[in-house]
Amino acid sequence: MNYLECLQRTVDYIEEKLKEPLSIEECAQYAGFSKFHFHRLFGIHLDVTLMEYVRRRRLGYAMLDVMQGKRILDIALDYGYSSERAFSRAFQQEFGQLPSSCRNAGYTLPPKPVLSQKVNQLRGGVTMDYLSEVSVSSLESMDVVSGVKISCNPEEEVIAMLTEWARQKGVAGARQFGFDVPVTDGEQEKGLRGYEYWIAVDQQPESLDSKLSYKHVEGCKYAVLRITEPFADPFERIPLGWKKLAAWVNSKGYQTSCNHERFWLEEKLEHGNSTFMDLYFPIE
Repeated sequence: MNYLECLQRTVDYIEEKLKEPLSIEECAQYAGFSKFHFHRLFGIHLDVTLMEYVRRRRLGYAMLDVMQGKRILDIALDYGYSSERAFSRAFQQEFGQLPSSCRNAGYTLPPKPVLSQKVNQLRGGVTMDYLSEVSVSSLESMDVVSGVKISCNPEEEVIAMLTEWARQKGVAGARQFGFDVPVTDGEQEKGLRGYEYWIAVDQQPESLDSKLSYKHVEGCKYAVLRITEPFADPFERIPLGWKKLAAWVNSKGYQTSCNHERFWLEEKLEHGNSTFMDLYFPIE
């Protein structure tokens, strides 16, 4: 079973469990992936985080129950809301109206997603030539200083924090990697995201600020794709790069589940006046 089949199986599992508590840890374990691996795979193929997907599906089914005349409090409790008020607030945010106003709504529940390994290589009839072909490479084991930020703009904040640390410590020319990290339900409801950033070091620093940590990262084989000028349109180019990379890995039949934590890495590179970003998808 390839990773896309595992992910589809998990989407089916989620659909059956919408009236029960669900967590990223549970869904990742069901899929056979680590939490970080599952977080990235799910986001790539469904364009939304796990808990946002679960929230939308629950509210979609709740809308059907509202239209069938069920009591609002019972619907709220069925889908894990602590009160009718909390449910009504979430319902209004999703649909723009209170449940009591939707008894005769003409709503149709979107079908459950069926995942595809195909990635559209054309956008408006123009080939996306800023995405390279995929290659296979390895990163050796490394020691890193790591920082994590959870905020509305975590990438810039954590990169600035690590960059200042490197400047103070005289760490020049070291490789640097970043990646998305999952956040809690409460953090996501506030519009927050998470990002972790690494700077490679030769040895463990004698002391670190409480906001930073030291890690030893195991070596791994990766599928690698390069994006040219990723920040020209980062909300298109970087996600499409990940989609193309994930589709390639799936088409080659790599087994992506393992007992070790693996990280999906982004590495920014500067060559002359050009900027590139290498994406690393772990394949062992």
